[in-house]
Amino acid sequence: MTKTHARLVAPLAAALFSYSGHTLAESHNDIETLTVTGTHLPFDLSNLAASVSVLSAEDIQASGATQLTALLRGLPGVSIAASGSPGSLTEIRLRGSESNHLLVLIDGVIANDIGQGSLVDLAHLTTANVQRIELLRGPQSALWGSGAVGGVLSITTSANGNVKPGNHITSHAGAGTQQTWQGGVNATTQRENTSFTVYADYLKTAGDNISRQGPEDDGYKNLTAGLNLNTSLTNNHSLTFTLRSVDYENEYDATDFTTGLPADANNITEGSQLTSKINWRYTPAQNGYQSDVSIQWRSDEADNITNGIDAGGTTGERMQLQWLNRFETGNGWQLAGGLEYLQRFFEQRGPTDYGDPNQHRHDTTTSVFGEAGKQFTDSVTATLSARYDDNTEFDEAFSTRAGVTWQLDTQYAVFASVGQAVKNPTFTERFGYYPGTFTGNPDLEPEISREIELGFRANWNDASAEVSTYFTRLEDEILGYVFVPDIGATAQNAGSDSERQGIDASVNWAFTSTDITLSYSYLDASQEEGADNITELRRARHQGAITIRSDFNTDKFTGYAKLAYTGSRLDTFYPPYPADAQTIGLHPYTLVTLNARYQITDTWSTNLRINNAFNAGFEDIVGYQGDDRSALLSVTLQY
Repeated sequence: MTKTHARLVAPLAAALFSYSGHTLAESHNDIETLTVTGTHLPFDLSNLAASVSVLSAEDIQASGATQLTALLRGLPGVSIAASGSPGSLTEIRLRGSESNHLLVLIDGVIANDIGQGSLVDLAHLTTANVQRIELLRGPQSALWGSGAVGGVLSITTSANGNVKPGNHITSHAGAGTQQTWQGGVNATTQRENTSFTVYADYLKTAGDNISRQGPEDDGYKNLTAGLNLNTSLTNNHSLTFTLRSVDYENEYDATDFTTGLPADANNITEGSQLTSKINWRYTPAQNGYQSDVSIQWRSDEADNITNGIDAGGTTGERMQLQWLNRFETGNGWQLAGGLEYLQRFFEQRGPTDYGDPNQHRHDTTTSVFGEAGKQFTDSVTATLSARYDDNTEFDEAFSTRAGVTWQLDTQYAVFASVGQAVKNPTFTERFGYYPGTFTGNPDLEPEISREIELGFRANWNDASAEVSTYFTRLEDEILGYVFVPDIGATAQNAGSDSERQGIDASVNWAFTSTDITLSYSYLDASQEEGADNITELRRARHQGAITIRSDFNTDKFTGYAKLAYTGSRLDTFYPPYPADAQTIGLHPYTLVTLNARYQITDTWSTNLRINNAFNAGFEDIVGYQGDDRSALLSVTLQY
């Protein structure tokens, strides 16, 4: 995109409202009403005292996206920092929080990587078999525990309602620029009280050159596969089993210590991820009670190889048992509560040339949680949730959240909420990395976040809108890299607070054949440092997006276009020793995505997606170039 285009687009995007999930497939009367993330209680999204975005299977299909990053970019409050082409580290910061302050769920299982500081690398999250995405903003530890500070991203790969009766197979294959190849298959069967889904999806690309100089592209491979089983054992008992596996390999560059910037190198990360859950549900007839008992497992393993030599790796595992109970009383109260038992395991391994980095750690958390809600009148709904965590390594922690929604009339509603969330220190922050390189601090305290949010919703005949404003204070923020004399680099709790305040807003028009969504987010995120407030890094003050989707009054063709604007941000550049670190400004940029889908016959369709259509040059991290323009043409057979 030319500089002239960027100058025209930036003010426009900055003036728009933000996206809250009201797309063509789910707007107005067709919207899926129940939230699976914002409450354990069966309340409608319209009664939820929080800002939430929902993307349906139809939305994902219309976008043609292969990776979740493309879908999340442009959602309100979302800042994405990618260190290059597909496969490279991609972090998400929600409402100015840290990258490990967003809790990510896959089929209800927490997917944050314990081995990588409890963040989620979006680079390895593809859209394979994904049926629904919920992004819930604000502190949610009262529902989900440590880490749900900025919000919760919930990814659902399948559900009973999405499996049609009979046997169905969908297969697809595609090829594109950058030597990109993609293929996959999805098979489902629905028989009486049982549905079963099995799927596999493969992606391979030569990628782009991440560094500013050099000829080497950085490639990526991803194989995602899984299965889902839902069965009703009796009228009162049902069983659900989910399994999702990811194996990937990505090439990455090294740091040139003569410039401080990335340079071509023969570096590879080989990784695997496993998410599984088995859930038994008991629903007695006609007594307003429901019980869920689940066992969840998540494993993340990553190994780094430099010039064919083992450079170390990590493994993070979490095993969680949960017992959740729901009650509906005769006077209108909805109640939920239960127990959790969580074990976390961390392994770090590597060569002992410069000290011994090998270590094994674990901790245990026992939790009690509860939630209550009631629609007091036809217009007022209130909820209250609380959680107590008892960790073997930290002080006890309390998380709370309270909210109220007031439906002013059939078109307008206001909501307010207040919440407190916690984030425990990571194993690396407590126990270090390589001796002499980074020393752990076992005395770290958990981070505590408190937020107040006020919001407004409107729903007209052919349009909807939402605006919310929030103020967040983060106490005991863990500074991940602090130089202390006689100790060296370590982690410390900040002596002052971090403040984040902003506005997320949304407007959507649903015409006869065209849906238009406009987005805008404003963020002011700063860290107190003495008498000054220092702007937080890698967070844009202004962001916006325009999404247009249309079927042009036909049943054959669907067009999709998305324009996402990211404003200027700050980042830190580390020049060669002995120069001090520098704060660098990153230029704003606009990415344009286009997708066209044509239904050739009842069973055959074709899809063409173009990423970064105007080939805008951009960096989310100093020295790491973003994706070049790319295209992917695919065909799909469904029967």
